[in-house]
Amino acid sequence: MYNWIVQDAIVAFVNSLKPDFPRQEMLYQNGLTDLASALSNLLTALGYPPVS
Repeated sequence: MYNWIVQDAIVAFVNSLKPDFPRQEMLYQNGLTDLASALSNLLTALGYPPVS
């Protein structure tokens, strides 16, 4: 009924990411911050008031 091979492969992949998680979290947070900053700068350039 279940495909245990695929489930085991997913679990192995997630477990392989665990030791490197702090670096990935930092990259994710930096990416979100950069995206928000770029969108804010774009909207300000288009004439919308900046939000504090």
